[in-house]
Amino acid sequence: MPELKVLQRAFLAIFLLLILITFAFPTERAASSNAQGFGALRVASAAEMTPAERGFHNLTKRPYGPVLLTPQMLEKLWTVWDPAWKAKVDPNNPQQIRQLIFERYGLSEAPYPNDGVPMQFVATERGWVINCMICHGGRLPGSGKSMVGMPNTELDLGTLYQDAQKLFGINASGDDQGLTRGRTNAFVFSLKLLQRRNEDLSPRSTPVDMGNYKNHDLDAIPWWHLKKKKLLYSDGAVSGDFVRPIMQFTLIEPSGEKIRSWESEFSDVLEYLRSIEPPKYPWPIDARLAAEGKKVFEQTCAQCHGTYGPDGKYPNRVVPLEIVGTNSLRLTGLTREFRRYFNRSWLGAKSRAEEEPKGYIAPPLDGIWASAPYFHNGSVPTVYGVLTESARPKYFRRIGAPKEYDTRDLGIKVEILSGPATPDMPPEARRRIIDTTLPGLGNQGHPFGFPLSEKEKRQVIEYLKTL
Repeated sequence: MPELKVLQRAFLAIFLLLILITFAFPTERAASSNAQGFGALRVASAAEMTPAERGFHNLTKRPYGPVLLTPQMLEKLWTVWDPAWKAKVDPNNPQQIRQLIFERYGLSEAPYPNDGVPMQFVATERGWVINCMICHGGRLPGSGKSMVGMPNTELDLGTLYQDAQKLFGINASGDDQGLTRGRTNAFVFSLKLLQRRNEDLSPRSTPVDMGNYKNHDLDAIPWWHLKKKKLLYSDGAVSGDFVRPIMQFTLIEPSGEKIRSWESEFSDVLEYLRSIEPPKYPWPIDARLAAEGKKVFEQTCAQCHGTYGPDGKYPNRVVPLEIVGTNSLRLTGLTREFRRYFNRSWLGAKSRAEEEPKGYIAPPLDGIWASAPYFHNGSVPTVYGVLTESARPKYFRRIGAPKEYDTRDLGIKVEILSGPATPDMPPEARRRIIDTTLPGLGNQGHPFGFPLSEKEKRQVIEYLKTL
């Protein structure tokens, strides 16, 4: 069965869970005939585009990996769903099946012409190629509109992977792609892909020993923060030129020479990422309360998170773990061996990965309303929970989709649960439950807002809505 061969090779090439990388599929130009300019605002040739416009085109129209799915595969996936989900399906209504697929796996409509393909994929003649928006493209709270650079807090890559494997009779848990909905185990991909590369990125048959990586889930960062960043990733461990570091996921490709040839294209991609502006808070704001909150914020939070407005400054401050106190696994789970090899490789030639990072970088807070849940692992649903330890639920499940938003506490609405997922629940339902007792998902730390009074917390929250 050709579909089986495609699916096996594509998934295994990307996730490297069962066998070695096969490097089976060459990249292709997108099949779309729509010449795509920056932000879908204009149509232009590459020579007429600005670097940011070319970057948008590359990000949304250029495939940098193997075919992962085909429309035919997606049409069949519902046949292996659990009974509760299967009962929702009208087999004679393709549009309804499509909507259910989007909901189950956390996919969203592209906010630009994309041949009807979700924004998390690039359409090619042979099928769909996954792109960066699988983690960094989501739907805005309130409007539900898709946005490039918005963290995909609905993604369930583990269930997509598991369902596709079940469709073809392959046994796999899908947990290496993410234990919980809205998060991914992003660094396991990078580590396992780099294991299969020599320092010049040419393929190697024997993997490099990079130590014992500890599996854990991560929450994607908003891309609109990149324009302020001098240090990359939540541990602030990469400095220098960011172009090559953001190319790590192109390592699925078979040829090191081809990967290296894409550097100029990713230079344009980075220009586009740095051009993205944070979305504006769409609901009413109490101006008086926000003005009071600005004063409290600048006295309490600004030394780490920066100031805002025309004269605003962002300090790129890494807060030592013993001070910030948040979950340590993101900091310690990525091995020193990986960081050292990254520095020796082509990827690290113009940048440097700190081999022993000391803490987490305090991020900018522009558009913070749209980036819930909070902390690097998404373990706290609201800003009020960031400021108030007792408001951090141990077990919770998100209510609905982006339309379910908590404007008072500033974050996602959740159902607080009394305990973890139970073994009898279908895997997809289990992944919807956030269990902060799991490795890497702890919600402790960041005590800096605890001393504030209730009034001061409400003032700060109102001010954050203005950023």
